[in-house]
Amino acid sequence: MSETITHSSGSSSATVSPTRSLMLPVPRADVAIRPATLDDLPFIDSLQKKTTKQVGFMPRAQFEGKIKLGHALVAVDGTGQRAGYLIGNDQYFKHDDVGIIYQINVAPEYRGSLVAATLLKAQFERSAYGCKLYCCWCAQDIEANRFWESCGFVPLAFRAGSAAKSRVHIFWQKRIRQGDVTTPWWFPSQTTGGSIREDRIVLPIPPGTHWSDAKPLVLPTADAPGDPVGEQVKALPTRSPRAKTTKVKTEPIKTIKSGGLRMSFEPTPAPVVEKPKREPKKTHRVKVKNDPRLIAAAREFRDRYLEQVGSGAMSLEAQGKYDVSRLIEIGGVEVVGPLRIASTIVESRPALPAPVAA
Repeated sequence: MSETITHSSGSSSATVSPTRSLMLPVPRADVAIRPATLDDLPFIDSLQKKTTKQVGFMPRAQFEGKIKLGHALVAVDGTGQRAGYLIGNDQYFKHDDVGIIYQINVAPEYRGSLVAATLLKAQFERSAYGCKLYCCWCAQDIEANRFWESCGFVPLAFRAGSAAKSRVHIFWQKRIRQGDVTTPWWFPSQTTGGSIREDRIVLPIPPGTHWSDAKPLVLPTADAPGDPVGEQVKALPTRSPRAKTTKVKTEPIKTIKSGGLRMSFEPTPAPVVEKPKREPKKTHRVKVKNDPRLIAAAREFRDRYLEQVGSGAMSLEAQGKYDVSRLIEIGGVEVVGPLRIASTIVESRPALPAPVAA
């Protein structure tokens, strides 16, 4: 998905002191959040088509797969009317502690009702226990960035978008556990798939630089050293069609016998119709990859940057307005999604038998 993300909650950005308690995202409309089913597919697909410039494009078959995997949520009001949806996963780049939001989309009549923030909080609550961070990619030129900022996400890095649109994508991330200030930040040094389907180098946003400031576009070049493609994007060789010769069928000389007379004649040959030549097959475009040396440099740059952040040399304070964090209380009651599990019940599990020496 489209890896470009949008929301439709009309909340504005606000700078809030970390010591000040944040507002809970109580929706102004009476909505409930539930896992999406295949019956919701027409609603999700049609709403995406109306806002494809903001959320990107995800094929209908991919939506169906996300629903079957349980990676989709739907918000419905008191009458059963669908208000919006969320596509996300609690695992990104095979990291069990990092989740990702692909799309958040809200129907026009429910925008400005905090439905998007409610969907986001529900996604955090249903994620695996080990998931401590959530991220998203958002095009720099859309208002959705204000939403991520209001929910306490931090702009960590950026990358170039597709070459056709010449956009910049901002990488936002949030520590989803309430009160968590120790989980280290993370972002990939390179992306190779997604809706762009091209290799992109990911660079950190320099300290003191706002996410809306101009960012350089770093695109892979086909003439980079170590690129197996070569100087240009080459086409795969295709075989030229063989010239076919049409054979003319000749019929034997016919003889007509009538009484004592015999006559023979040769039939007129049928006209030769030449078959149209087949057009050569379309050439296949080879994906341009980043220079391996550039990938290694970006990885080292990322690691050094995050090391400075982790040591406290650089500060990444999350400025938010709404509290969408996941509540996990240690020592009292542990909240896991909609269930409450008392600590006394957890401690009363039967002890495992002691190992017997062989």
